[in-house]
Amino acid sequence: MTRLHIQLLGGFRLDCDYTDVHVVPGARRLLALLALRDSPVPRQVAATLLWPDTTTRRAGACLRSSLWRLVKPSTPLVVVNEDTLTLGPHVEVDFRRACAFAAAPGASPEAVGMLKADLLPGWWQPWVQAERDWWRQARLRALEALSDRFRSCGDHHHAHQAALAAVHADPLRESAHRTLVELHLADGNPAQAVRQYQTYRTQLRAELGMEPSRHIHELVRPLLR
Repeated sequence: MTRLHIQLLGGFRLDCDYTDVHVVPGARRLLALLALRDSPVPRQVAATLLWPDTTTRRAGACLRSSLWRLVKPSTPLVVVNEDTLTLGPHVEVDFRRACAFAAAPGASPEAVGMLKADLLPGWWQPWVQAERDWWRQARLRALEALSDRFRSCGDHHHAHQAALAAVHADPLRESAHRTLVELHLADGNPAQAVRQYQTYRTQLRAELGMEPSRHIHELVRPLLR
């Protein structure tokens, strides 16, 4: 059986038996769409989403062409029924594994690496943007939960990594900055805690004209005095 793996995090890639396979743009979008969906996608829906700026007839023709031009390994990439399309049952998808981490984040360094990656960066189709918006919020919550779990286990190194990944994903997310401030204080680094607070305060003022909340300010108030 051919090992098939689709990467969506950090950019699209199709591997067949650990070898990168070139995929034409139409087929690439089709595989990405099916990889993002857990249930079968009606052919007409897929054609409309993938080729929204053309007629229904032309979109259907483009879909048939993309299916024909797909690489055809011994393990099927796409299961084609009369009215629906589904990703092959043995195709691995990194995004689905990352979603499992996000749903139940365990204290695993691998989870941090997957959760900090963007979903299909550079793709601006509406069906991608909707998934990207969901993924952004899900991974932020998961990264903060991971940071707390690492910290409770005494692993401050990976706790810092998870919190930093959340800050990089959303530089104005106060809860992530607060986690980093708490970690610096727990590590006995008050100066670094103040710098983290001041960085967040400067960004918040510059972009939104707001001040940090009392909760994060109280952490460093004794040090500021």
